This record gives sequence, structure tokens and C-alpha cells, in this order.
Amino acid sequence: MTGIFEVDGFTWREIIILVLFAILFAWIASSFWIAVFGAVARFTRTNLLPLKPPSDSSAARTAILIPVYNEDVGRVFSGLRAIWESAGPDFDFYILSDSTNPANWVAEELEWQKLKLALGENARIYYRHRARNIGRKAGNIQDFCENWGQLYDYMVILDADSLMTGETLKTLVGLMDANPRAALIQAPAQLVGRHSLFSRIQQFASSVYGPIHGAGLAFLQGADGNYYGHNAIIRVHAFMQHCGLPKLPGKPPFGGEIMSHDFVEAAFLRRAGWEVWMTTDLGGSFEEPPPTLLDHLIRDRRWCQGNLQHLRIVFAQGLTLPSRLHLAMGIMSYVASPLWLMLLVVSAIDMILYVPPEAASYIGLEPSLAHSVSYAAQLVVLVLATLALLYVPKFLAVIAVLEDPARTRAHGGTGGLLKGLFWESLYSTLMAPIVMLQHSWYVLSILMGMATGWNAQTRSDRALPWDLVIRKFWPHTLVGLVATIILWWYAGGGFNWFVPLLAGMLLSIPLVVFSSSPLMGLWARKDGIFVVPSETRGLPVLDRAHALAGAHQELPRDARQLVLEDRAVRDLHLALLSGTPQPDQDARLGVLRAQAAQRETAGFSREDWTLLLSDSEGLRSLP
Repeated sequence: MTGIFEVDGFTWREIIILVLFAILFAWIASSFWIAVFGAVARFTRTNLLPLKPPSDSSAARTAILIPVYNEDVGRVFSGLRAIWESAGPDFDFYILSDSTNPANWVAEELEWQKLKLALGENARIYYRHRARNIGRKAGNIQDFCENWGQLYDYMVILDADSLMTGETLKTLVGLMDANPRAALIQAPAQLVGRHSLFSRIQQFASSVYGPIHGAGLAFLQGADGNYYGHNAIIRVHAFMQHCGLPKLPGKPPFGGEIMSHDFVEAAFLRRAGWEVWMTTDLGGSFEEPPPTLLDHLIRDRRWCQGNLQHLRIVFAQGLTLPSRLHLAMGIMSYVASPLWLMLLVVSAIDMILYVPPEAASYIGLEPSLAHSVSYAAQLVVLVLATLALLYVPKFLAVIAVLEDPARTRAHGGTGGLLKGLFWESLYSTLMAPIVMLQHSWYVLSILMGMATGWNAQTRSDRALPWDLVIRKFWPHTLVGLVATIILWWYAGGGFNWFVPLLAGMLLSIPLVVFSSSPLMGLWARKDGIFVVPSETRGLPVLDRAHALAGAHQELPRDARQLVLEDRAVRDLHLALLSGTPQPDQDARLGVLRAQAAQRETAGFSREDWTLLLSDSEGLRSLP
């Protein structure tokens, strides 16, 4: 690129292009080389977890923590029961609720009681609801550690949509027993369990591409691993001693509570000398992908803010270089989008302002020496190098699958695997400019001081309606349309370089709608495309969770009303409120008590219900 620009000296536009190109080329090159190292490690059967093997039995006490926040109650408890049945009674389970929706709160209590009765006395399953959502998920885990952490050697953190097999859980415990310097072992979660076309594409990519990328990371980082916030086992006393999170000075989005706490906690453990590992060959660790591109991007808004907060942490005193790299790569995963956008804009301006030699002579200007010399060969090299960095990792991953006949069959055979590679590559190419625009807006809005909250995620399959998608993605289409007109009119032969990007923007609305469809996902499955082992081989813990969720019966009435009208439900709720601070006595609480006594709750707001359900004294006085 420098050779192309330097012939007649650099313009300011060319300098900007060169700087941006260098940064972004290095960024995609880093991902490429991680995949290459992973492929080499796979093909040479390198041991990526050089730890002492686990013993047959363990005397350690391990808690499995499931933080929930306004989740689908039936789904959470179905997954919990499936894990318990797989793991047996060797683990203590904690449902740590931060739910702010009163209906979810009471429904969780009832589902917990029903599960306890179904599993019997041997099931050590506990439920706790926090009155105040301080520190979000990290605060939820901190609250557990402060109250019950001293009872346990290890804790396994799961998300509401996480699943783990009993064999994997017991192996993780054994590895921690055998390796006393290990503070955290991350078991990367494979995506499973959803059926929309978007989900299937993500599950296919996770199953095919994920192993060599994970192997590359494990090969390079060794004991300097990272933490992804769930599906990991943690040594409790090390976590309690070193992972208290500071509150960043200033206001959100850059100040306040640290949102992406996991990278920071791993960095603090490494700073204290503890080892953080990632196991890539254990298996048995799963989670569900977002069902649509819209849900994926909504989640990314929170992650973007959390990762940009790390700009204030990456240079913290005492962190190891690998920890700083983990934080920097998390930041770059979002900052790369506005940098790509800037590169494209400046490149387009340079093309538009370029005057061909014949035109320069015609209007009396000195022809540019750089453009009077053919540099098509250099451009071809650059394009081929970029394509190699983007797509060779995918081919290496497919080769690694094809090397194993059983894995190949589990992905729909050679034909299904290759068709999946083609269609996933096409979809990801079209999706890239949509994500670039969205991430660019996220970064810009955060720099403008616009903070986001912490909303519950949509996890169930749903076909997005056209009107919703049009409202959300018309800006992407408009940007694509305006860019197409300008580049077609002014960029001349350079227009063709922008076609893949413009196509993704122009097709953003139908792309999001059709990829959200479970029906489209079913058609792909019938055609043998985007098939994953959890479908072809079966996955008992997932099948059991889905069966339990399908058989789950919704409450016959509003869970909040049941507290007022069903004495047994009220007694359960009051028992679980024990020790929770009473709300302040005020006039509003008095009015709510009077209306609840008359069952006049039709006009209650969400805040009213929360206040009333927190009022143990008032609930006890109800007739």
C-alpha cells in the first residue's frame, strides 16, 4: 500500500488511508494467526491444557451459581433440573435472582419450591432474591461470595441459558483439585439449541470454526487465559481475595460500575499470580445464541460500553502483558468498526477526487505520476492477502473437521459441511457492513456520553415482523442507498470495490427478517445445511432441558395476585423475604396496603408491586 501511494508523494487522504489500513490489516491478521496456530495445534495433536490430570474423586465443595435477571422462568428451571440430573447431588445449586419484574420474582419462588418438592431432600438447591440490583451480575456474584463463599472451595458460574454435563463439571472440579495454582478454568461454550436461520448459522460457525480459534488462543496464552463471564469454574478464596471490582470515577458510560467484569476479574487473578486456563477439548459446555441479528446487536450495545470502559483499566498498575492484550483486543473488537467506516469514507473521497491522466491533460492540470503508472498487480496482491486473512481460517477449520469422519458426519457430511461453509461465508459477508454501521453508532453514542442499561435478553425463537425491522434498520438501508448513488456517479471503475459492502446495507431489512425465521432454519436443516452435532448425535442434557421446558405449565393466575390470595404462596414468599430490609414507611405504602387488603390492584404499577411484595409487615397483616 505504501508503494502505491509513495510514487508522487503522499496526500493527506493517502496518509489517513495508510494509517487506518495498517491498524486494520494488523487486526484481521491477528485473528488469522490465532486460527493458524490453532490449526497447527489441532493437526499436531498438541496438548493445550498442560495440567495434572484430575483424580477419580473429590472432597471439595462446589456451588453452581445461576444469576438470573427477568428471564423466562420455565426455561431457567428446566435447564437447572437437566444439569442437576446429569451431575447428581454432588453440587449445591444457587439461583441468584436480580429480577426487577415482580411477576418473575414470585414465579421464580414458586418454580423453586416445585423443583425442590420434585427432586426431594437430596437436592441442595437454594434461591435468593436481591432487593437491590447493586453492581448488576458482578454484584450478584459478590453478594453470594460475601454470604456463602466461605462454605465452598469452588464455584461454577452459569448464565440463564447455559448448560453443562455432569461429566464436565466433575472433570473441572478434579482439575482444580490437582492444580492448586489454577484459580479459573474456562470451558468455552458451544452454541446449541435454537432453530432460527440466524441461530443455526451462529451454531454452525461455533461448532466448525470455534475449535481452531479456541485452540489458537489456548496455545498462545497458556496460563494467561481469559474469563468470559460464565461456563467456568473458579477457586472461591482466590476470587474473593483479588476480584473486588472498583467503581470507576465519573458517570457512565465510562464511569460507574464496570459492566464487562469478566476480563477484569481474570486480569486481577493473573496480577496476583494465579493461573487462568482455557480448556478446549473437554466439551460438555453449552449456551444458546441470540435468536436474531437484532437481539445479537442489542446485546452488543451493552458489551460495547463495557469493553470501552476497559480503556480506563488496560493501563492499570501491575497487570500482566497478556491481560492488557485481552483487554485491548476486547476494545478493538468494537473500535474496529468506526475505523473501517473511516477507511471506507476516506477511500471513497480519494476515488471521487482522483483526476485521470487524460482528463488532467484536457483541463490543463499536470497528470499524476502515480496514476500514470499501473499498480494493478499491487492491488491484486492486497486484495488476495485480505481475502486470505478473512477466509483461510474458515477453510482450515473445515479441513480440521473433514480430517475426522465422525465429526464430518455430525455436520451433515462433506456436502452439508461445504454448503454450510459457502452460505455462512456469504451471510457473514453481507452482515459485516450492517454490524459495522451499528457498532460505529454504538461507539459514537458512548463517546457522546450516552449510557445504556442492563435489559433482559430475548432468548426464544421468534420471526421478526417487517414493521419492527424497518424501524430499526432503515438507516442502514438509507446509508447504503446514498453511498451507492454517490459512488456510482463519481467513483467510476472504483465502484466495484464497494459492491459487497453496499449489498449488505441495501439488503439489511430483508436479511434481518428472513434470517430471524425459524421456518427458514427448518428448511436449511432439511437440506442438510448448518447441521451441528447436538442435532445429529443428540445431546442428552439439552434434549432433557427442552423436554422439561416443553412440558412446563404456566401459572394459572398472575403470580403477584397469588401472593395476596393464596395463603401458601404468601407464606413461601414471606419465608424467603426473611432478613430482607423493610421498605421505608410512607404514605404511598399505606395506600398500597389498604388497596391490597381490598384486592384493588388493577391500577398497580410495576414499582407499586415491588414495594408491596417487599413489605413483609404489610403482607402478614392481609386478611
